[in-house]
Amino acid sequence: MLGLLVRVHAGILAVALARFQRRKKVRSLLLIDRLRKRKKTYAAVLARAVGDGFRQRAKRKSIPTVLRSFTEFSFGLLLLSCVGCGEPASNATTSPSPTPSCQAPAGVSNSPRTIDETVTLINALPKPLSLPCFLESLARPLEISASNSVFSAQPAHGLRSPRIFLFEGTNVLSVVPEGEGAPLLEFGEQRAEFRSLKAEIAFPVSTQLDPSAPYQRALYMPRLTSCGGCHPGELQESEISGVPTFVSLALRPRPSELVSLAALNHELEICDPVQEPQRCAMLESLLGGGQVSERTFPTEMATFGGG
Repeated sequence: MLGLLVRVHAGILAVALARFQRRKKVRSLLLIDRLRKRKKTYAAVLARAVGDGFRQRAKRKSIPTVLRSFTEFSFGLLLLSCVGCGEPASNATTSPSPTPSCQAPAGVSNSPRTIDETVTLINALPKPLSLPCFLESLARPLEISASNSVFSAQPAHGLRSPRIFLFEGTNVLSVVPEGEGAPLLEFGEQRAEFRSLKAEIAFPVSTQLDPSAPYQRALYMPRLTSCGGCHPGELQESEISGVPTFVSLALRPRPSELVSLAALNHELEICDPVQEPQRCAMLESLLGGGQVSERTFPTEMATFGGG
């Protein structure tokens, strides 16, 4: 009888989860995976409840009474699935289990210190690869800085969706949760005298990338990158598979344009995956997978337009 009750309840949980997903239309793979893991947790809790609570009732009451109580409890779960339950607030300091497909395989660094190492990581992850999945794969703790500046080929969309810089050693990556720059991962691999090597990758990535792909993508003209309009002093550094690579002046956000980590965490907490699945997935992949801290650029680095 105990085994039957557990199987029946597992079926009810499956129906509840399916209704919840249909109702919410959650398209973010990260959030769906979290719901599936939570379903397993509920099943484990149920097994303990059945083993303890219902066994005690069975000692004192008839089997029909126990079945009636169990049916009432299960019906309550179905009602909850129809009404919908709020997700608990995300906490950037917690470390939930990463999505299996968004983990670097053995032998591949999940803390890429160069553009080339980033390409190696991207090629090692399953395809098609979304930008949130790539961000989730990065090692924690993660150091970031955010800016609401619109003066960029990857402009911020206000305080709610700033441009976010990720520091991986000398490899500085940037993303933005929404807008025309949302599919892009941009690079500024640091060089001496506050210059940086520029590159760009567009997501989703469906095939293996050639080492020259990030530099080819960044080219606006044969001798000019899309970064050259804002970053002065662009000069060719080398050539990879016939594609020229360029370095130019590295720029930092103005202090008045910085967005705090607390503000980003708040945006994650209030983000509605029904209305903005991609934006929520981006914020979740950055802030919901482990420790994240703020980092500032060197004050000696120039800002766009000065000041």
